[in-house]
Amino acid sequence: MSSLHLLAPAQRPSPLLRLTATLILSALSFAPLAAENEPEAHDAHAGHTSGHLAHAGPHFTLAEALRRADQQHPLFLSWRERLRAAEGRAVQAATRPAPELGIDIENAFGSGERSGLSGAETTIAFSQLIERGGLRDRRVEAAEAERGLQVTDGEIARLDLRAEVARRFVHVLSDQAQLGITQQATAHARSTLAEVERRVAAARSPLAERSRAQVSLERAHLEEEHAEHELLSSRRHLAAATGSLDADFGEAEGDLLDLPAVEPFEALLARLRQTPDLLRFASETRLRESEVRLSEARAASGLTLGAGVRRLEERDDTALVFSASMPLFGASRQRGHQIESQARLAQIGPDREQALLKAQAQLYEIWQELNHARVEFEAQRDRVVPAMEEALKQTQYAYERGRYSLLELREAQAEWAVQRLRLIQSAAEYHGHLVEIQRLAGAPALTSGIPQ
Repeated sequence: MSSLHLLAPAQRPSPLLRLTATLILSALSFAPLAAENEPEAHDAHAGHTSGHLAHAGPHFTLAEALRRADQQHPLFLSWRERLRAAEGRAVQAATRPAPELGIDIENAFGSGERSGLSGAETTIAFSQLIERGGLRDRRVEAAEAERGLQVTDGEIARLDLRAEVARRFVHVLSDQAQLGITQQATAHARSTLAEVERRVAAARSPLAERSRAQVSLERAHLEEEHAEHELLSSRRHLAAATGSLDADFGEAEGDLLDLPAVEPFEALLARLRQTPDLLRFASETRLRESEVRLSEARAASGLTLGAGVRRLEERDDTALVFSASMPLFGASRQRGHQIESQARLAQIGPDREQALLKAQAQLYEIWQELNHARVEFEAQRDRVVPAMEEALKQTQYAYERGRYSLLELREAQAEWAVQRLRLIQSAAEYHGHLVEIQRLAGAPALTSGIPQ
């Protein structure tokens, strides 16, 4: 089984791998197996098989899940179109004002001597708006800055999606492990029922004990079925995170019990300032600065120049005409836009500081939760679970010899399952917090240590 690493490569503690195998083997060996010549316990669910076993195919790694998301998730298709739209606006911003062709007919279709076209004056002229103040360059600059912001937003969305894929993958690994524990608990209940039926047949236990053992087995089946449904749901959520409707992949591959080390908080804090979320404010600053310059350029009124030919029908003469026009009070008419763009620029600094403070507090909180999850995991792995394994083994031994009651055995089996589940949950919590830290601190990749 390969290791699940979500941050930086770390040493693989081989005792963890040996412990994982030991826990599974010892758990299966605790419940006594009925001898071939002894009565077999009746189990209405004997033919039941877990639904996740029907998912054939190679093991599914986090690297493969991330690759699928990058290739097929609709988020990227949508982002590419938004980027194309921004590129289109940049192209349009570089377009110069088009020249205009005008035709004027004066003194025509009147009365008396001005009836018809005999006294008409016809002018055909071209005019061109001359943009001043570098308006076209400022327009292009603003459009390019907006495109740069779209690129940064796309990278942020990609990191969000990859973090979501990693979270869902950890959830699937956790549900797979929890299903395995419920299956082992069912095996315990089934073996216990067989032992009770042998004792009832030998008149060593009352019939009521067999009924209680049958109820315990039925409850174990229900817990197993619930765990199976949880796994099916988490697989579907993982598929959705990768951009697929169907969970068309095999069993998720990874070792939840292998907890990679995390960087010190100071190192994470230093990387926090270089994350795309905070670098976005630099992109937005460039955009707002370009908007300020654009509003200033628009304050310089454009000059429209024209030239043409005028035909004087009454005199049968032709003359040239020239024109020039410029809007008045252009600077004052742009004052509101200038105030708005300057205010938007000034807003970025406080917004960045606010985002940084919030991210720092959130990072510290998750870092503390991650350390707590490791402490809890190590306590479960090194002390609680081994002690519970030994307690169950001793309780089983004593029950077979009539020193413990069925109730005490059932309690020991239930507590064994609870502590094994807590071990898995604490490991899953650690990996979940690790994913959140990676997302906040801008980890370069979420696939470190996972087979490609």
